[in-house]
Amino acid sequence: MSPQTPKVFSSVYSSIVLTQQLKKVINNIDGKNHCLFFALQATLVSNIGELTRSQFYNYLHGRYGSRNKLKKETYELIKEVGATFGLKEYAAEDWVGPVVDYWNNKYNGKFTFKVFIFGSSGNYKPKYKYGPEIYDTPIILYHDNNHFDGVQKVGNIFGQSYCLSCEMVYDKPQKHNAKCCSRCLKCSQMGPKFPCKKENFYRKCKDCCKTFENVDCFLHHLNSGFCKNSKQCEKCGEIYNVHDNNRNGRKGHVCFEKYCGKCGDYHDPKRGCYIRPLKPKQRDPYRLVAFDLETMQHKITNPAKQQRIHETNFIAAKIVCPKCITTGEWKQSLKNKSCKVCGPHRTISFSHQNYNDTTTDHKIISQNPLEAFALWVLYDLPNNYDTYIYSHFGGRFDMVLLFEKLYSQNLNPELIMKGNKLYEMKVTKRPNSNPNIVFRDSYNLMPMALAALVPTFGLEVEDKPFFPHLSNRPENYGKRIFPTKEDYLADGMMPTKRREFDNWYEENKHTPFLLDEALASYCTNDVEILMCALIAFRNEFFETTKRASHNGIDALRECMTIASACMKHFRTNHLEKEHLAIVPERGYENVDNQSLLALKFFQWEKVIGKYKLDGWIEEQQLGLEVNGCAWHGCKYCYPRDNMILPNGLTAGKKRQKDKERMEYILTQIPEVKVYWQCEIEKMLRRDREMKKKFDNYLDEGPLEIRDCFFGGRTGPLKLFHKAEEGEKISYYDVTSLYPFTNFITNYPIGHPNVHNLNEEVNWTTSKDNKYPLALLKVFVIPPKTIDIPILPVKLDEERLLFPLCAKCAKMYPNGGRKEFYNCQHSDRQRGWVSTCTSIELNAALDEGYIVTKIYRVLEYTKSDNELFPSIHAGISCP
Repeated sequence: MSPQTPKVFSSVYSSIVLTQQLKKVINNIDGKNHCLFFALQATLVSNIGELTRSQFYNYLHGRYGSRNKLKKETYELIKEVGATFGLKEYAAEDWVGPVVDYWNNKYNGKFTFKVFIFGSSGNYKPKYKYGPEIYDTPIILYHDNNHFDGVQKVGNIFGQSYCLSCEMVYDKPQKHNAKCCSRCLKCSQMGPKFPCKKENFYRKCKDCCKTFENVDCFLHHLNSGFCKNSKQCEKCGEIYNVHDNNRNGRKGHVCFEKYCGKCGDYHDPKRGCYIRPLKPKQRDPYRLVAFDLETMQHKITNPAKQQRIHETNFIAAKIVCPKCITTGEWKQSLKNKSCKVCGPHRTISFSHQNYNDTTTDHKIISQNPLEAFALWVLYDLPNNYDTYIYSHFGGRFDMVLLFEKLYSQNLNPELIMKGNKLYEMKVTKRPNSNPNIVFRDSYNLMPMALAALVPTFGLEVEDKPFFPHLSNRPENYGKRIFPTKEDYLADGMMPTKRREFDNWYEENKHTPFLLDEALASYCTNDVEILMCALIAFRNEFFETTKRASHNGIDALRECMTIASACMKHFRTNHLEKEHLAIVPERGYENVDNQSLLALKFFQWEKVIGKYKLDGWIEEQQLGLEVNGCAWHGCKYCYPRDNMILPNGLTAGKKRQKDKERMEYILTQIPEVKVYWQCEIEKMLRRDREMKKKFDNYLDEGPLEIRDCFFGGRTGPLKLFHKAEEGEKISYYDVTSLYPFTNFITNYPIGHPNVHNLNEEVNWTTSKDNKYPLALLKVFVIPPKTIDIPILPVKLDEERLLFPLCAKCAKMYPNGGRKEFYNCQHSDRQRGWVSTCTSIELNAALDEGYIVTKIYRVLEYTKSDNELFPSIHAGISCP
């Protein structure tokens, strides 16, 4: 485990009771804090001791002939690894390693151990692991509440089978990842002892055409039925899954085609990947819930900043299903009838106080409405159907408050979030407990205020009223009060709404306000608006996306944002097969993922085994490495192990991989010095000479497609004009060319041909460019004078400029006055490396730009204007 990872400590306050899942060790055997060692020793004996269930129970609890045996052997273990007795805490990072090393030396030739420690957070990745890569006996521990227990089977922690190699759960061995290093492809058995080892045995199966060199492997593939679903092709030697190769329209195995996890399709790896069109699927019934909660804010945590605690005191919810929406029954109460999907109630409330003036199917009076709502969602609704729950602006409020209650039920919801905003919160299905429950924010589908939904969709619902949120406090229950403007938070309203409020307040300020009734009326009205808007949105999206072959897309079930809904519509109804290519992660030249920063820092490399170093100093036998902070998980920029990096790994996982890589490299060379991106950036800020050399570096490396895109461009033609008498100043502004460009422009399709040229050329007109549809990386020299420059360059990795001399642009970062400007630089100094499209380059060549060297070309052979046909469908002409 990396040094910055929080240490896993055992606690002096732990007490243990035997359960079916864990090898619980009673920590007060000696009244001291040795549970880490007790758990390790107990789990070791369970794995290699060959004890019956009753014998192991006696060993664990010190009964009969095993009296004090666990304690005695644990004390011997503590002595052997040199640990001190009776410490306040024992870190797994400090003591698991010595224990594993001691065992592997003691049982050399019989067993090879590796320890995995899992936590209570529900994360599939171990909190800590130690041991050799090749092992046969895993020792599993569970860490919770500062206490360690042994685990009989790692799958018991997650409720299903678990692979220690892939660090993920799986359903059946036959369906587990074929690339797993702990799975035998011939018989499908899994674990540290697999794939099956060769023995003095040889037989070829006539049914599946696989050859076996292990008798157990052969028998298991027959007895488990794996022979019927896994075959080996006698032409290409590929072992393939029969079921997978005969679904989704595929008709059996095709030689040299492999399943691609990137595009989700079978194809020849040489062909490249494409974004696949989506096919509508027949879905089971589901339940749709709209809810809203009201909170009290009378408790102030920070008087200076007026920070308040939000405590929920009223929740309203409405439940519908697709069938009820279709029949129109969603508008009716379920008091005298029931729906098998919706359940017994159409509307329900959870509140501190009772109320009489608002009608709901069911009331739950509770001093903790939020907890009551969470329990209702989890356990009271029919658990045969998935539940999708929407709240407006819930990603920053309602869902955040609810997360705490779900966590208190020992649930760890799967979160999709950006910053502190939740996009989706999912509680996965637990048999005989709760269905799949998905919480989403309706604002991401309908980005407007709740009140604006009424006129937007033309809803026949009462408009959202004003509510005095600061009057929502316990002392106002059962009273008739007269709220002030401050209670309505009037000072925070937008001008238009404030004028509307002031008029309303003058008319109603003398009308008594009864909190108990107003809460029910206000909250249930919000829910009614939201549910009506969701159904209206759903119906409109169905109407827009339906085709002859299907009835449309259910955006409420299948999408969490309006962007994802539009993309699903595009991929389902407009995208053609093998039309839109997926650019390889490492680019079309399949080069090593070495950053431009590293290329600037070093201009040499050395290969060590299967790894490459960024730099190498032969005289000192010194290896040099440059690590990008975002890609390698810098401990200063990414201090927490659970932070997700752009490569999809957690910072802790990437640091562990880098540590293992570095350990191997250091067995081959004496020393490696690692430089981090943030360290180099600090050097650049301090060292002007270093910064100058970096700025002058000529990037002749692989073509990076992203370098063609520079974002929005602004180019005012006149910065100042003094209006004469009677003169009116106006200006022309281009707002956005993106929709127009997508509407009329041809886009390249398919994968390009890659040309690695590095040739000297002299292109002066567009006729010299023989690549009409391509991305090019060239050295370009601008003209000395031009009205509007064409090709941009990004200097200092942040300034986007359209210069006529790159050297001058670097020398004068703040610009200068034209009358004092006199460029004396050579063409080589004036030019720069440009990555651009052939269209841009041709326009530049015809305006006086010159290309003197061409490095790389991605040449496309096909293009059309059918990439965004959905735009045509979405435009209505007058």
